[in-house]
Amino acid sequence: MDGIDGIEQHDGGSGAGRQGGTWESEDARIARFSGVVAEVSDPLTWGLDLEDEALTGLADEEDPTCERFVRAYRCFTGEALEVETLRTVVPDDDVEDVVRAACSGALAAPLHADIAAPVGTEPEDATQPGRGHAAGGDFADAYLDYRSAMRALVDEVDEAPLRPGTFGVDGEDAVSVGVTARGTTAVYVVAAGRALVVTGPADLVDRVDVVTQPVRMLLSGRDKRRERG
Repeated sequence: MDGIDGIEQHDGGSGAGRQGGTWESEDARIARFSGVVAEVSDPLTWGLDLEDEALTGLADEEDPTCERFVRAYRCFTGEALEVETLRTVVPDDDVEDVVRAACSGALAAPLHADIAAPVGTEPEDATQPGRGHAAGGDFADAYLDYRSAMRALVDEVDEAPLRPGTFGVDGEDAVSVGVTARGTTAVYVVAAGRALVVTGPADLVDRVDVVTQPVRMLLSGRDKRRERG
């Protein structure tokens, strides 16, 4: 997924972003989301920096993933890792779709950035896929390249086998379902009464420590640090 912007676009712009503002203590979305949310424990240990966080509102009653708390991290190497807490557990029949969509979204993020680049702007490396056309002003060709690349990504993720296993949350292993394609992994796990989706580089997802804590405690702590900073 293309960071928090991609999440908000997917959910009709209903995300309540943390950047540039403070969380409303009486926000109806937080009231609906009462309970725990997940985060990476001590992200600096893994070379991660918290890039953004957002809480999305109810956009589609038929979509069990539309209400979620997302924490987006960026590794010092530039790779992204996201920890999503869904308000409701996903029905068993939909778990495969959720985990494959998360993996596809993570792989597609660089393509989204390329196609969104201003036409006529010279990229750092015009030889990169999708950049040369945009730099030359031929947006139509760039868009066709983007669509072809997206289709190839989705096909590859759809063909990747699902991997049942376990994933550690709060120091305990929980049953999980994951999929890996092109070195990117998405894992779905239910722990502490919440459904979580962790997406990022396969080697990093396999090693990070994920913990949960009450959503209001987490948001309050971020606001206090913002005030001190």
